[in-house]
Order: sequence, then structure tokens, then C-alpha cells
Amino acid sequence: MAIRRRLFAALYDRVSKGSEEAGLREQRRLLLADAAGATLEIGAGTGLNLEHYPEVVTRLVLAEPDEHMRRRLARRVSELRPATEIVAADAEGLSFPDGSFDTVVVTFVLCSVPRQEAALAEVTRVLKPGGRLLFLEHVRSDDEQVAKWQDRMRPLYNVVGCNPNRDTLAAIESSGLAVETVEHGEVPKAPKVERPLIAGIARR
Repeated sequence: MAIRRRLFAALYDRVSKGSEEAGLREQRRLLLADAAGATLEIGAGTGLNLEHYPEVVTRLVLAEPDEHMRRRLARRVSELRPATEIVAADAEGLSFPDGSFDTVVVTFVLCSVPRQEAALAEVTRVLKPGGRLLFLEHVRSDDEQVAKWQDRMRPLYNVVGCNPNRDTLAAIESSGLAVETVEHGEVPKAPKVERPLIAGIARR
């Protein structure tokens, strides 16, 4: 398990490079343009979102449970935004008081958390009243044939913690957050089962 996590962290940026350069980096930039105030990113990984946070973010906290990811994240933080706080925390057990943040960000996280409902409950808890969740997530395909393949491939993707067949939009809508905007798209240059994508904003 430790070797697998270390390898995943080491290869993450390299594996993602094609999609990032083909348009995913721009999707991140557009999403994060709406971040403001005290902002928490859950599952920050190696820090691919870091360069996109605007100046109106007055406090930036990056939560990442994996130690191998955190080491790479710390290097990127030191180069791009040294005042950023890094914490070892997972989505289902955030160590922050209720109503701590104006913005919470999740990108390709809700497909991987063990208990999506619990993670969204924590998001809701740490958001201030009127605070916003910005999300960019893999989702279950609307195409029945692709969805069947997502179901078949889920055990393989689970090796790295991903569940590409989750109906994440429905989970967000059921969490008590009010979805204000949502766009459906695709992850560029990704395998077909990974392509279905949603990006949007939900408010507490």
C-alpha cells in the first residue's frame, strides 16, 4: 500500500500532463476564479490548483491526507505561494471549527473519498453561511454503455482510490448545499470511462 501511494504521487503530474495541457488547466483556472476569502482546498494532491487562486483569497489552506502527496505539495507551495497552510487531514474528518471558510474547493476528490456523504457533510459544516463549494469532478456517464464500462472498471480504478461511476451531482444536491451553477463536460485526453465531468458552484 505504501509503495503504491508513493508511486501514485510520483507519477501523478506526469500522467495528468496531457489532460492539463489540452484544457484541464484552463478549466481549473475558470473554476478557481470564483474563490474568495478564507479558502480550503480538500485533497490538494500535488498542488495543481495552486497557481490559479486569485488575490481575493485572503487565507489558503490545503488539506491533503497522503504524506507522499504532501511532500510534493510543499515544494510547489514554497515556489508559488509560501503563505499557504498545509494540513494533514482527510475529507471526512476536517479539523476546523464550524463556519471557518468562505470557499471550499474539491477537484477530483469526491470520486475517491470512501464516504462521499460524510465528506459533503464536513464541507457543509466548515463553510460559513452563504459560503460556496467549488467543484470539478469525475461523474457517472449519461451514456448507458459508458456507464456500464465505468461499473466494470471501478475495481481497477479503485486501486488508486477512484470511483468513476459515482453520481456526484446528485450527492451534492442531497447534501443540503444549493447548486447554483453546473456545467457538464469532459476531461480532455482521458480514457472514455474517465471523461464525464461536472464543474460548478454550490452554496451553503
